[in-house]
Amino acid sequence: MNNIFFSLGANISSKMIILLINIVSFRLLLPEDYGVISLLLAMTATIGAVSGMGASVAVNSVVARDGFTSLSALFVKYNYFFACLFSIIMASFIYIFYLNNINKIPTWQIFSFILFFSLFSSLNSISEAVLLGLKDFKIIFFNNLTSFLIFLPVSLFLIIELKIFGVLISLLAYRFLLFIINFNSVNKSKLLKFKSNDIDEKLKIYKKFKELSIPVILSGLLVAPVIGFAFKIVSDQEYGLAQLAYFNIVYQMYLVAIFIPNALNGYFISKFSSKNESNQKDFLKIAKNNFLFSLVVAFCLFAFQKIFFLIVNDHSVDLVNNYYIMLGTIILFSLNAVFASYWPSVGKAWFGFYMNIIWAVVLLGVTFIFSTYKISAALSWAFLIAYLTLSIVQILSYKVLNYAKK
Repeated sequence: MNNIFFSLGANISSKMIILLINIVSFRLLLPEDYGVISLLLAMTATIGAVSGMGASVAVNSVVARDGFTSLSALFVKYNYFFACLFSIIMASFIYIFYLNNINKIPTWQIFSFILFFSLFSSLNSISEAVLLGLKDFKIIFFNNLTSFLIFLPVSLFLIIELKIFGVLISLLAYRFLLFIINFNSVNKSKLLKFKSNDIDEKLKIYKKFKELSIPVILSGLLVAPVIGFAFKIVSDQEYGLAQLAYFNIVYQMYLVAIFIPNALNGYFISKFSSKNESNQKDFLKIAKNNFLFSLVVAFCLFAFQKIFFLIVNDHSVDLVNNYYIMLGTIILFSLNAVFASYWPSVGKAWFGFYMNIIWAVVLLGVTFIFSTYKISAALSWAFLIAYLTLSIVQILSYKVLNYAKK
């Protein structure tokens, strides 16, 4: 139970600072200016998911299963390297094809931000995955809490004094601090000290990378850019940046609201992988609890919605519509969150990739259609419908696969 508490606490600390930075930015900046920040955050989150956050699932699983071995150490080092490589490639790609027409921020600042923010995010996600695999939940919690307490006043000062540039600096510096602290903890664990020149072991690493990392990274390559592209579709419409601003402030609340299923994902991967638990009753129990947690969170957000609107100092129709729709998305996301942990841990990472194809197609399709016909809260509707579709498909697939085993 303590491990679950620390896992949740770490995720809350990490997400809360980003939410607070967004709230302050939303209140102090013009909607169009905050829309630019929203677009940049979407793109950097895209790169982070591709280059590190996807690979972190595989790292967590391997470290939890193999522990302190040269095989685990080599696998972690490979993923650190590929995180750096993917960050550089994806940052260049996104800058050239997505962000070459933003004239509110100098070109070198845009590229520097998307490169270093995504790099620090992806490297940190792998460091956290190592600590999760080693079951050092308490260390992650205190690392994230320390970063939160240190950087909250610094962020507020930078945003007030430097506006858009201050937002970029605060986000970048926070991710850098978090990466340094968590990487230091990984280094102290001595896991990276293990070395091996065994050819057979390197072949095993390639096999594990092929079975676990590649499908999850491909999921990132498929799904994460879709979110960024969906943001771009909306931003290209008339008054698009303003619409994006109203969605993104709710989206940041949504990211905090799903802290329970998100935080427990790392815990579940570690648990499933280390004990090799694929028992149907255990899985259904965990899925049920995750779903109930999300219902409680969604109900609380509905009951105390006036506090949110008071904090952001806005009660426009667009903001309210986005808020209500995303409450439903929180519940549907939680239905899928356990599956995201389950498929890789039972050797079906490629199946999880195919599920992401469905999600990506639906999200992009709905965003394009709703934006074209100027339907309010297009992105919120797209997320809701995409997760509803994915919930139905994954539940049916799970039942079919389990029936086939009998």
